[in-house]
Amino acid sequence: MSVVQVPPLKIIGQVALATNIDVNGSFYTAWQDFQADQTTAKVDDQLLKTFGETNRVGLVVYAPESYQYWTGISVPQDFEVPASWHAFDLPAGSAFKMSSSTPEFLPQIPVNFTLEKVFDQAKKEAVVLPESLGHAQQPYFLEKVTFKSIDDADKQVYFVYISPEIEALEDDLG
Repeated sequence: MSVVQVPPLKIIGQVALATNIDVNGSFYTAWQDFQADQTTAKVDDQLLKTFGETNRVGLVVYAPESYQYWTGISVPQDFEVPASWHAFDLPAGSAFKMSSSTPEFLPQIPVNFTLEKVFDQAKKEAVVLPESLGHAQQPYFLEKVTFKSIDDADKQVYFVYISPEIEALEDDLG
């Protein structure tokens, strides 16, 4: 747990809007759809054969009034994006990193619950995170679970990017 430099990541998968959130505050339905997509298994097989591991990435990209939630897989930059999938190039950045001692892929847990745990840990470690990720220059919250086999989570890390906040338009109106 510390502040680290996160390298650029290419994330491929599907994107959901805030309006697609499940009643409990998770994106479990989006994850179920992603997991059921035959393309997911093909990408997993390719990564397992080439690199000996695959992963799941949940990425929240905040905006002042909303956000996007990505269900996806982190892949090498030259990896071809499958048809009907999208790609997001996450820039390099400084981030607070929290690791889970018991890695589990649990997409039914509400995003805000997980984010609050990361913010609480940062506070314990005296790491200052942006007050509003929606106004941060790098407005990202990333969860990555790595698998050596698809049924066995090997590592789980969370990153909240640390960057200056952009002055909000509403600050100029008052």
